[in-house]
Amino acid sequence: MHGQGPDDVGRQMGPIQGIKKLGDGDASNDLPWPDVSTPSTIPTPYQIFQLQEKAPYSKRRFYELVKLYHPDRHAHSCHVPHVDCLSPDAKMKRYRLVVAANDILSDPSRRRAYDLFGAGWSTHPDNGGSAYSSDDTMRQRWSGSHDNNSPAGNATWEDWEKWHQRNSGGTQDPVYTSNGGFVSLVAFVVALSAMNQASRVDEHQQYFADRIELVHNDCHQNIQRRKDGTRELSSADLAILRFMRSRELGGTNTYVIGAGPRRILIDTGEGKASWSQHLLSLLSSERTTISDALITHWHPDHIGGIADLRSLCPQVRIYKHNAPEGQIHIDDAQRFGTDGATLRAFHCPGHTTDHMAFVFEEEDAMFTGDNVLGHGTAVFEDLRTYMTSLKRMQNQFSSRAYPGHGSVIEDGPMRISEYIEHRHQREHEVLSVLAQSSKTAQAMDHAGKRDDAQADSLVAGEMSPMEIVKVVYQDVPENLHAPAAGGVVQVLQMLAEEGQVVQSADHHRWRIVEEDSGDGSLSKHGS
Repeated sequence: MHGQGPDDVGRQMGPIQGIKKLGDGDASNDLPWPDVSTPSTIPTPYQIFQLQEKAPYSKRRFYELVKLYHPDRHAHSCHVPHVDCLSPDAKMKRYRLVVAANDILSDPSRRRAYDLFGAGWSTHPDNGGSAYSSDDTMRQRWSGSHDNNSPAGNATWEDWEKWHQRNSGGTQDPVYTSNGGFVSLVAFVVALSAMNQASRVDEHQQYFADRIELVHNDCHQNIQRRKDGTRELSSADLAILRFMRSRELGGTNTYVIGAGPRRILIDTGEGKASWSQHLLSLLSSERTTISDALITHWHPDHIGGIADLRSLCPQVRIYKHNAPEGQIHIDDAQRFGTDGATLRAFHCPGHTTDHMAFVFEEEDAMFTGDNVLGHGTAVFEDLRTYMTSLKRMQNQFSSRAYPGHGSVIEDGPMRISEYIEHRHQREHEVLSVLAQSSKTAQAMDHAGKRDDAQADSLVAGEMSPMEIVKVVYQDVPENLHAPAAGGVVQVLQMLAEEGQVVQSADHHRWRIVEEDSGDGSLSKHGS
């Protein structure tokens, strides 16, 4: 069993595919200049970028137009007929209009001002000149297509008089007003202007108030995220980069510890390519290397990546309790240090005889290997030794446990207490099942219900480990009964050492030990 990196991570760099150079092929033929009614008419920013007024703005067309009209390209043909035919001055004016249009549409506040008031466009200096005239544009907006008899062509009072005479056949009589009426009219216009100005001020104030609120909320969220990050990531957490923790049952966790250029690795996983690729990516991004690797125990899912580690970090030293040739032996209480972290080895046999845990002194935490897991319970080679190790481990630290499989355990000592209590519960259940079997056998003897064949095979309620499993683990799927039987055998062996059960002559069955109570009757352990 071994760990999986997120999505079998391992960054692989290569050429970026699918990118087409701007201007390649016939791409520029899709970039016509807006079709305006007269050469002097100024296209709007939306027309230049072929964009609907409410549509989101993208700079893709801006980059393409800049490449067409940029001054540096004027000396070279771009092989686009509607661009090559323009004079350098016309190209320059279009280039400036493209830049000005981008400045407006790429800035939300300027775009809003333009949409509401036309701000920033008709008054732009590049909209003047012979080729593009803001006066012509405004005149075009007001007049549209008109002939010489259109009232839109009247520029002075004399023009209005002549137009009126042509169309009404007479002179226009003057209209007079009193001084009071004129003052009232002026006051009305001033009041109307003031109301309009106040409305515009309120609108701008609301806009800026909304912007301030958005900025305030964004700043508050950033500050909160940093506070949460500071609260959740202690200095010890920053020293641990737990890069191979599978959330699936059975995944092997490997840990890179430290904050400097030389770091410590705990366990090496099973040896899959994804693990070494992810480790290489991590070391490259952190600009660091592994100087020491600490192995918790000999199981394949913890030592399988040693060869890959040596190829990535040739100078690495491999440490293990009862180390084989080519590795270095770990002594109990031996310390290992790196920038930001100090680890103390703790020999705790049980899961295996060579099992080592490591106390993370800066955090008062422990890397528990496979003695204590983030999910379920652990298997063990010797129950009595395992129980002794659990009790010793419990007193070595006070905070988190970083297991060999499963999630980080926030309260490690509490989880160890649960493990110890669980093992005691299993001992009690095994004794209770054997005691009940003995009572049933005696009742059958008194009632004379057992025949000779049963008497030969069943002596005083003897049971096999699998028979005990089917009672104790009756709620567990049958495909898990075989491994559970191994645990029951471990419990029976420990109880036999304590004198509470005995094994049959053929070593296949077990029964509870009966004690003489002193009055001629027999009592049973666990009853």
